Amino acid sequence: MSTALRSVGLLSVVSTTPPGPSHRAPCIHARLHPLATNPGEKCELGFTLIEILLALSVLSVILLLLLSAFTGAARVRETLSSRSREFRQIRLVLDRIGTELMCAFATSAREDSALTLREDQLSGMPAATLTFTAFQLPDGDSGHPPAEIVKIRYFPRIGTDGVTLELHREQSDLPFIENKIPVRESAVAEKLRGFRIELYDGTKWVKEWPTGGNPKTTLPRKAAVTLVDARGETYRREVPIPLAGQEGNVTWSGRRSQGRP
Repeated sequence: MSTALRSVGLLSVVSTTPPGPSHRAPCIHARLHPLATNPGEKCELGFTLIEILLALSVLSVILLLLLSAFTGAARVRETLSSRSREFRQIRLVLDRIGTELMCAFATSAREDSALTLREDQLSGMPAATLTFTAFQLPDGDSGHPPAEIVKIRYFPRIGTDGVTLELHREQSDLPFIENKIPVRESAVAEKLRGFRIELYDGTKWVKEWPTGGNPKTTLPRKAAVTLVDARGETYRREVPIPLAGQEGNVTWSGRRSQGRP
């Protein structure tokens, strides 16, 4: 019986003694407390591995969408900037050639003042060569004497990429007198798909000049300049040539006289 009482007492002691930290049952989930031994016991909150992986997946998708949006915006900005540069180049070249053609002249006293146009092709792309004499204000360069007459030539070359054209401008100062001034050449446009000139003789547009039946120094009534950009878009400008028909009345000294402003 004493053995039974001791057993009962032992059981009583074990059942009434609060469990220590080493005997506390762990909390497996923050939202469930099935193993908590006391009603007021607190469990540390946490996330399961599946929840963490799911959150990372959602975050990755959001970051990917944001990256795509920023990349697309940068690509659109670069495209617009490139188009703006190309359009500005086309506009400047058309303005320059048109302005110089409006100042073109030829005199029947000198055949070398005649305007000439030759149609050609480079790698299958239209590539005209235009040469003419024009009045031009002095550029103020101390290395060049004051002159009001220059010889200008526009011609294309194959670009550095091998698939597009570069438009070059060549200028000769004082072309009607012997001088040692070197010819100045510069590239005025790049990445073109075509450079074409058409001249109007009063009845029709032609791609070669001079035309048959007219004196060599005859000027066309109008000129049309056409540029084709790298995307194949065509830009055209027509300009009149005011001195057409006055080839016998134009002075051709090439040097400014002292009495002129």
